[in-house]
Amino acid sequence: MKKIVSLIIGMALSIQLVSAVSLYTYAESDTPSPKIFTVTPSEIIMTEGETVKLTITVDPEFADQSTVYLHSCKYKTIVSHDGTVTAYSCGEDEIIVEVLVPDDSSDTGNRLYHQEVKIQVQPDETLPAETRSELDRLQAKSPIGDFQRRTLELLGILDENAPRITAEQVVEILQNTSTPEEMIAKINEIHGYPDYIWRGDPGDCAYWLDEKGNDQIGIVGGAMFFHTKIYDDGTVMEVTALYPPELSSEMSSLSPLDYSDNIYLEFNQIALDYNNPVRGDVNHDGIFNLADVVTLQRWLLAYPNTQLADWKAGNFCDDDRLDVFDLCLMRRELIYGKRQPFPALP
Repeated sequence: MKKIVSLIIGMALSIQLVSAVSLYTYAESDTPSPKIFTVTPSEIIMTEGETVKLTITVDPEFADQSTVYLHSCKYKTIVSHDGTVTAYSCGEDEIIVEVLVPDDSSDTGNRLYHQEVKIQVQPDETLPAETRSELDRLQAKSPIGDFQRRTLELLGILDENAPRITAEQVVEILQNTSTPEEMIAKINEIHGYPDYIWRGDPGDCAYWLDEKGNDQIGIVGGAMFFHTKIYDDGTVMEVTALYPPELSSEMSSLSPLDYSDNIYLEFNQIALDYNNPVRGDVNHDGIFNLADVVTLQRWLLAYPNTQLADWKAGNFCDDDRLDVFDLCLMRRELIYGKRQPFPALP
């Protein structure tokens, strides 16, 4: 099943890539090109919590027929469709501004031009020591992403009492909205910002239905929606696929959402008890997740240098030996866990 799921995801990514290439003709960066648009300022020094508005001016010849895209490269800032940049994490960032214009000379009938805005985000020295300490903790504890909503609360950009979206509201949005982009926009209208974003793909994020993250709506690739429930000890209780209708819950275990348990533990400062074995935790890192399934599979296939730190944790058949049947049960428990009902899509 894992190979089948991997193949499906791989095919989906390939299709998206082919579609993107076929829709746009990219302007060559190493050849002279007309000044299609300008962006000011081109370099910015900002302080945490500060906002700056970019001015994007498109050549009048193309202004009425152009489409503008903006995104942050290093996730130190948030950029909105109107060009507003919000700094929320210290360090260097780049805002990529892309403008799509008609071009009859290209194979696709259009051409995509881009420019970069370099940004340096500096710490806000006026923040209270307690606030600075929590900001530093959140950033240090999450090397693979950012606790975006909580960070924005600490910086005073978002009210700490701002509403959170509910499971019922998510289901209603998924039922009555045409595209994933519109779905995410409607979720943001209610929730404000994702609670967590994974670096590497701006489409990978999670919205927490509660303040601790026991109940989450996870989005993968900006198009696949899952509902995840986590126990107070950080163990994943269940994962339910929400959208698209043909989506399987198994796909979440092959996505960044598989690390929702680690993120929950980091945010809530829950120390792992390594003295009490966790069922399925063959690599002995204190939690049971996809990494354990991969480790056991590699061990069964006799991959070089693959070792099990706690082989008994993978003995799901309780027969004092490890084989493919233990692997099957392990994967099943990881994927399905203890399932609970969730409002179903029609």
